[in-house]
Amino acid sequence: MKKLALLVLPLLLLGAVAASGCGKTPGGTNTGPSGGPVTQVEMDATNFAVSSVTVKSGVPFKFVDPTDTGGLHIICAGHNGKCIANADAPSELADPGFTINPGDTKTVTFDKPGTYQVACTVHPDMNLTITVQ
Repeated sequence: MKKLALLVLPLLLLGAVAASGCGKTPGGTNTGPSGGPVTQVEMDATNFAVSSVTVKSGVPFKFVDPTDTGGLHIICAGHNGKCIANADAPSELADPGFTINPGDTKTVTFDKPGTYQVACTVHPDMNLTITVQ
């Protein structure tokens, strides 16, 4: 019986460790302070974790830089490092956008359905397409 426990215990621990990461994907949905969904996208030093995400209108959307190393990002409505005016985008994304430092988060809400291009002006290849339904 002890031998069986010694064989099974490591497998159970491995399964628990693997499951602990579930629900925390870079483009995942988490529960917000009011109990409703919050869609988020993570970024690293020079890229978004995903190139596109689909969200529901009116649901808070969180930009997350989980790292404590690297540089800052300036995020705006736009593409390839340039801000492009979009009257339907949240005001926080209007030129010149907002700054997010390593370890910070910024939440915005897309109230109008449509497709939005989001870019980092510091990293021209850092682009994200957000489809709001």
